[in-house]
Parts: sequence; C-alpha cells; structure tokens
Amino acid sequence: MRARRIVRVEGALRAIPALLLIAALSACGAQRVDSAAEERSLMETSREWSRAASAGDVDAIVNYWADDAVVMMPGLPTFTGKPAIRSYVEESLKVPGFRISWEPLEAHVSSSGDMAYLLERSEVTMPGPSGQLVTQQFRGVTIWKKDAGGDWKNVVDLSNAAAPEQPPSH
Repeated sequence: MRARRIVRVEGALRAIPALLLIAALSACGAQRVDSAAEERSLMETSREWSRAASAGDVDAIVNYWADDAVVMMPGLPTFTGKPAIRSYVEESLKVPGFRISWEPLEAHVSSSGDMAYLLERSEVTMPGPSGQLVTQQFRGVTIWKKDAGGDWKNVVDLSNAAAPEQPPSH
C-alpha cells in the first residue's frame, strides 16, 4: 500500500514541471491590456487629431480615419470611406472662417484592447445665415479600432448639437 502511494506521489511530482510549462505557455498567448494606458493613449490621439484639424492639414486629418470609416454629422449626408470623407474635409476647410476643435471627455477601451470609444465635445465655427461667424457646440461619440500596426483609427464619427446650457437651479 505504501509503495503505491509513493509511486502516485512520484508520478504527480513528475507532472508538475509539465503543468508549469503549459501554464507559462498559455500566459504568453494572453496579453494583459493596460486599459488606463490605452485610454490615455487614445485620448492623446484624439487631441493630436484636433490639433491637425485646427492646422488645416487635410492629409493629416484624413489619416486618423480607417479606410472604411463612417462620418455622421447633423444635417449632412453620411460620408463613408476615405475618399468621401476627404471631400467633406476639403470642402469644410474652404469655408471662410471655418474652425473646428474638440476635446475627449471619456475613453472606454475593450478588454481585448483593440476597440474603444470616446465621448467628446467639439466646437465648430462657420458663417451663419447672416454671414456672421457663429460658433456651435457639439457632443460626439467616436468609435476606434486598432489597425494591423497597432495604431488607433477612427471607424465611426457621430456628432450632434449639444443641449443649451441650463442655468443653475437654486
């Protein structure tokens, strides 16, 4: 009886290195995503994009969108794909006095680290009906996906008019 127990224990002890090796190899395949770091990275990417838009660099602006991206702005048709988005950007930048900027407010990254969305606020200035420059506030949601090189690319850009500021209630 005692000999059998010793054989079982020795067999179990021999299996431990194999189990440790399997566990170590499994851990290599599953990368941990640092969500906070990815959120900071994506928010900084959005800020860089806003600076490129303020500078009016069409190539730099369009580069932030994925090839099959979709842009949905209030009162405008949906723009799908980089060629349509490029035309939209070029025409917007030709409008005298046109300016756009935005700031990400919140980032949410998937547990896999390859998809995310941002909640953002933006400001657009352009001529109003009377020709005077008018600045409008917007709120938006942008959906992002990492490309093959690991860079964040915008796949959906959706915006609508922000609600008017409410006076504080007393």
